[in-house]
Amino acid sequence: MARDITWAGGEHSFDLRIEHLRALQDACDAGPEWVLSRLMSKQWRVDDVVATIRLGLEGGGMPKEQARKLVAQHVEARPLTLSVLTAQAVLMLALG
Repeated sequence: MARDITWAGGEHSFDLRIEHLRALQDACDAGPEWVLSRLMSKQWRVDDVVATIRLGLEGGGMPKEQARKLVAQHVEARPLTLSVLTAQAVLMLALG
C-alpha cells in the first residue's frame, strides 16, 4: 500500500512491493531487513539509500524515468546523509 511522504519539496507516494524488494535486494546484495539495519546503524552503502528511494517512488506509481531524475537531483546531487532518514522511512513502511 503506497504511503505519502513529504520529500523533495512535496508529497510523494512510496511503496516497495515484492518485485521492488527483490530489486532492492539485488541492488544492495542484502535482504531488506539487512538493508534497513545498515541504514539504522550508519553502516549503509550508497545503493542502500539511492535504490531504496528510487524503487520506493517507482512502487508508489512514479514512472521509472521520472523517479531516476528526481533521485539524481535530490539524492545523488546532495550529501547522501540527508537522504538516509527518507530511505529508512520508505523501507520501514514496506516491512512494517
